[in-house]
Amino acid sequence: MIDEEKEAIDHFANYEVEIVKEGVGVCGVHHCNLWQVQKEVLSIEGNYKGGEKRNYQPHFCPQCQNERKDRRLVEYGAAPEYGTDVTKPQEVDYFEKLRLQKGVDLRKDVIVKYNYSDELSVINADNFVKWIIDNLGQTVKVKTIRPDKYTEQRRNRFMSDEEKQKFLKLKFDIETADILILNSLADYAEKDIDDVNALLLSTKDTCSLVILSIPESDSRLDRLPIRLRNRMNKAQIMNISSKGIQR
Repeated sequence: MIDEEKEAIDHFANYEVEIVKEGVGVCGVHHCNLWQVQKEVLSIEGNYKGGEKRNYQPHFCPQCQNERKDRRLVEYGAAPEYGTDVTKPQEVDYFEKLRLQKGVDLRKDVIVKYNYSDELSVINADNFVKWIIDNLGQTVKVKTIRPDKYTEQRRNRFMSDEEKQKFLKLKFDIETADILILNSLADYAEKDIDDVNALLLSTKDTCSLVILSIPESDSRLDRLPIRLRNRMNKAQIMNISSKGIQR
């Protein structure tokens, strides 16, 4: 498997090209501007044997690049050139890692399409959600919602002070999440559709929505409130299938 991030750095180092230093994006580790090469280069996507050639504009974090150079120098017995503390483990920008490996940017909305009839598809969808929580949850606030549990908790909120406080805490977590995972569109009754739509609308403007759906629930995407529907029409589609089937 090609390390596309390293590949981008190598391309950048080997060609004299103009660099864009603003408006490209922000490094998830150092929170500085990413740099991008103005000129497109020819690369290979996937592995060497089965990958397809494509044009792309390499971009990377200059501080991450300097840190990698320092660690390489230390491996060969030299002193760090950029002052990196090589005794500390290197941090990982999981947003960028996922974007490079899967082509999905979790800074934006994503619809994850899987299928209950495909056991491996279900397992991989669950693993994807777990990966987001375990890795991105280290740096941003990730909230996973099962809509059937949410609507049940919403109905029970007036049964006691404890239930009310539990729901208010859940509501706060939804409204302040950086990534909200709805798992899934299939897991709530038809009578609760308005409550689930209201849940999605209550997220902050900068929140990324990750909505899981099976074929039987895809039609609910077309029945979202118009503001949500327009938003999700622009979302990235991630198909999870053991057979490579897209729908």
